[in-house]
Amino acid sequence: MGQMGQLGRARSVGRGRVSPVRRRAGGFSLWTLLVVIFFVIGVALPALRAIPSLTEYFSVKRAASYAKQKATNKREVVEYFDKQATIDRIAVVRGEDLQIREDENGTIQSVDFAYRTEVPVYGPLSLLISYSGTQH
Repeated sequence: MGQMGQLGRARSVGRGRVSPVRRRAGGFSLWTLLVVIFFVIGVALPALRAIPSLTEYFSVKRAASYAKQKATNKREVVEYFDKQATIDRIAVVRGEDLQIREDENGTIQSVDFAYRTEVPVYGPLSLLISYSGTQH
């Protein structure tokens, strides 16, 4: 027989026994499924629930930046921030909560804010996220 005839035969081991070729089955195992479920419940779900809070943080940051750019004194910073907060539906910070720093000439140097938000995850479990920012 040539080489082609030998390739098609099963390998014999020992006394005429043919060894089965074992292949690992493809797909998910039970452990893989449990790890995926744990990841979704433990990491992805809280992250998804925190997205609205993160969006609100960027709105606060944008409103503080806008107020700093437009205003010439502390009172105007508060007014501009409150107007923008009404438009963007910001409820976590008010204009009077801002820390506004001025130089000796009365020019606004920075507008700071800090607040905490509680994000319910499931049942009695929730995340407490602290946000802060400075607009120069």
